[in-house]
Amino acid sequence: MTDRRIVMPQWTRRTFLQRSALTATGLAAAANLPAWHRALGQDATTLNVLVPAAPDPTPPGVPDATYSQATNDAFAAWQTTNAAKVVYEAPPWPQLHDKMAANFASGTYTHDVVYMSGWVPEFSQFLTPFVDQLPADLMADLPAASFSTLTWDGKRLGVVFSLSLLTTFWNKAMFEAEGIAAPPKDWVELRGMAEQMTKDGKYGWVLNYGAPEGIGGVASYWMSFLQQAGGTMYGADGMPAFNSPEGVDALQLMIDLMPFTDPGSISYVGINDATNVFAAGNAAMMLNWPFMWVPANDPATSAISGQVGAALNPAGPAGTASIDGTDAYTIPLDSPDPELALKLIEFYLDPAVQKSQSMDTGWLPIRLSVLNDPEVQQKSANAATVLEQAQHPYDSFVTPDYNEVTQALGTEIQKALAGEQDAALTLRKASDLVTEIVKRRA
Repeated sequence: MTDRRIVMPQWTRRTFLQRSALTATGLAAAANLPAWHRALGQDATTLNVLVPAAPDPTPPGVPDATYSQATNDAFAAWQTTNAAKVVYEAPPWPQLHDKMAANFASGTYTHDVVYMSGWVPEFSQFLTPFVDQLPADLMADLPAASFSTLTWDGKRLGVVFSLSLLTTFWNKAMFEAEGIAAPPKDWVELRGMAEQMTKDGKYGWVLNYGAPEGIGGVASYWMSFLQQAGGTMYGADGMPAFNSPEGVDALQLMIDLMPFTDPGSISYVGINDATNVFAAGNAAMMLNWPFMWVPANDPATSAISGQVGAALNPAGPAGTASIDGTDAYTIPLDSPDPELALKLIEFYLDPAVQKSQSMDTGWLPIRLSVLNDPEVQQKSANAATVLEQAQHPYDSFVTPDYNEVTQALGTEIQKALAGEQDAALTLRKASDLVTEIVKRRA
């Protein structure tokens, strides 16, 4: 899988039985409670949790996570109250997929809560469909579309904890120099502005097209344009439907932007590479993930601090649309205590903890009420944009064979962006390849 989470090299940032309804007041009060390792007895239940290492999206208690002392103490209090000891395994993000694949294949219990990023369909047979047990007030505070990547065979198998949608980052200083007051609203303006900004060794557009596969690979970027064109990856029968006029239009847009795109984009593998170009002031626009907002505006890591804008993705014929990073928590079927595991997930989704996640780590919350919090929007000015983007379609079209599908599709897209074949031929070839993959799935 493509690691969309590689941070800039110089950046060192940062109930099922009983709901843990912690509020901001509760967080403050918890600061006076003893740590769990001094309070728990020998009969405490151990919950084993697999998450990525910081600075990727981590919950409270993970080593090197940058949560406030109040939140860490609230986490300690939760363990004491629930007679639970949470033990984290937190490898670097690129190792997660293969580690959980090996754990599930072993057929033995390993974890009670597991982080997922686009892998729920692949591992669906090993996961518990717990979503219907979440409290109604919590469900009402989550974007309905956030469950699209967590549902397989009609079962909702996880809950997203960070709203991670691609939006458009733009360099206000470069726009002002050209007398342009606002970012592009649609594809026509996007092409025109990208061309106008390309001069003097700088470019109108940059993105990482060097990896074909995964969320954050070139195929997934094309999926956002596909939805803007009004297309979809699969039809009602589950077979590929992207070899369509909408699919061709989406790819043609990417091809049309290439003369105004930083030439290194075709080889940049991670979002880090493209963001470095943008943060150096050498590109005017890019698609980017919310977690890159903080380093892009940090004077220690960015030459354009204070000049970065966030905007909805330019609208295609069907409007604006995006893809989702799908950061979610799941419960394996073999967890010996799924009820307690569910209570822990609810703690992670508590409004106060969600606010701390955003304020302390830079990863936006998933709860709509917290995204609307003035303090959250002041700390992360892109929060309002991401929240607005969430009102429009977004789907990463994950499947059990997502990596194989995006590898095949993305490799053909790379050929088109390199000028080796046109958009129509690219999608015909890609559709044939993906059709064979889907047939093997069935």
